[in-house]
Amino acid sequence: MNILRWKQFLESIGEIPIFNIDIYNKRMEVGWEDKLFFLNKINPDVIVDFGCADGSILVKVKNKKPGIKLIGYEPDEKMLSIAKSHLDDAFLTSDWNEVVKEVAKYSRPAILLSSVIHEVYSYSNQSDIDKFWDHIFSGIFKWICIRDMMPSIQINNNMANFSNDISSVRKNIDPHLINSYENVWGEIKDYKSLMHLLLKYKYVENWNREVEENYFPLMLEELYALIPTGYQITYQDSFLLPHLPSQFKDDFGIDINKKTHAKMIITNKKFKV
Repeated sequence: MNILRWKQFLESIGEIPIFNIDIYNKRMEVGWEDKLFFLNKINPDVIVDFGCADGSILVKVKNKKPGIKLIGYEPDEKMLSIAKSHLDDAFLTSDWNEVVKEVAKYSRPAILLSSVIHEVYSYSNQSDIDKFWDHIFSGIFKWICIRDMMPSIQINNNMANFSNDISSVRKNIDPHLINSYENVWGEIKDYKSLMHLLLKYKYVENWNREVEENYFPLMLEELYALIPTGYQITYQDSFLLPHLPSQFKDDFGIDINKKTHAKMIITNKKFKV
């Protein structure tokens, strides 16, 4: 299977479709200001949005930095059609080879991986994952900008409040949701698995898909090990989405602030510019 055929990645787990694609796209757009964290940290002349979906992030980039050339890569033709209706002056394609040819015209290329790494890991085999990283670290990008769900192994370092937290969640959550979650992922025994549930329990419209998706297939330390010689991390931050602590307090009466997300810029030191 070609890793870049994302109809098999973004639209289904097996045969489970995105039930409400409009809600899916709106949720992908939430927090767009933070998703543009890289714009004031690098000076690219072209940005590739890998898995650009409906083009929402590229539209925001265009409004913030109108001089940057925009490339959207989206193998799902339905999503690509929506993106083209939003962006008439961007280079949008479902063919990765076309992306490579277009990027070669520029001297300071960046690629954006916004909430796509966990998708690749969730819906592909190891061979395809390896191909994905081969494309990303092929040497054609000066900057690799990442924003995704990617906790550190340290998420389980302090378990002192865990039994109270999981008890409060079990008492207040829809039993169907937690039973469904544990049927897929096993009993919740630590903060990694609890936070996995807490990031997805609101997504009831697409629950059959969301419950199966692995939000944490790659831990932060595992990403470090994948970075080749010649690249270095020039910016990094770990965080929990700002609205979530109050949401968890309101829904479950718990105070929890475990970091589940990472932002990162990886710079190619060998780049010729």
